[in-house]
Amino acid sequence: MADFFLWVGLFAGSCLGSFLNVVAFRVPRELSVIRPCSSCPACKKPIPWFLNLPVLGWIILKGKANCCGSKISVRYPFVELIMGCLFAWQFHSFAAHGDLGILLSSCLFGWILVGVIVIDLETMLIPDRFSIGGAFLGFLLSLYWPYLHGFDHSMGGASSLSAGVSSLTGILIGSGLLYWIGAVAGRALGREALGEGDVKLLGCIGAFCGWKGAVFCIFGGAMLGCLLLIPALIIQKLSFFSSKDTNQIGLGVEIPFGPYLALTALGYFFGFNQWVDPWFVWTEALTF
Repeated sequence: MADFFLWVGLFAGSCLGSFLNVVAFRVPRELSVIRPCSSCPACKKPIPWFLNLPVLGWIILKGKANCCGSKISVRYPFVELIMGCLFAWQFHSFAAHGDLGILLSSCLFGWILVGVIVIDLETMLIPDRFSIGGAFLGFLLSLYWPYLHGFDHSMGGASSLSAGVSSLTGILIGSGLLYWIGAVAGRALGREALGEGDVKLLGCIGAFCGWKGAVFCIFGGAMLGCLLLIPALIIQKLSFFSSKDTNQIGLGVEIPFGPYLALTALGYFFGFNQWVDPWFVWTEALTF
């Protein structure tokens, strides 16, 4: 049975990953994600369904459009594969715990965060329908499935209320703390240090992960960014061809922070929380 759910998750995730590619392309351009049907970005010709299969379509076409021969970005099959693996893992876990709320919440949260990573890396923007919409969705899911924040269903309405408060607290503390960090940094640097999209994204993360997850993602995301960018900066400085590259990393160059927040949130939500939450044990002394 577990293997069956794994394959169902792989199929569903790859299909939703294909849809996420459409969303990532159209939403920043303010286009409908429903109509028209998928078409070639280069020549605008419609793509037949049998050539639009997740991952397989790109492999069959060898990374080139069938209509005009233009190159198809490897981002498309990569996103489909990532979503397929993420969903497969969650569906496989569902066979063990049987909690539909956890399955639905984790799949939706993962889909939102992967979408944020793709869009922010390509456009330096985080659409409100992902950040604000995700925060609203996380709050509603917390009310309906309190276990998302660790509260037992047997408590009835009290558990839903507690989970709702935990989600709302995560939204306010996550967004509020990052806003003030950005405001202070912007004042010190004399220029904008953080975009509003990052602040709203922290609200979405807090809605699903609570305030502890939101706080962890602020500092964990910054640390992850440093771990990835500093080696890239060193390699760039040592490269003989760095002077010919116009897209260089350096001081004053804008770097999207959303992907690092999203990656850290994925790690926290899908397992790191059991190691991170004990760090906040000192906060229990502040509660009455």
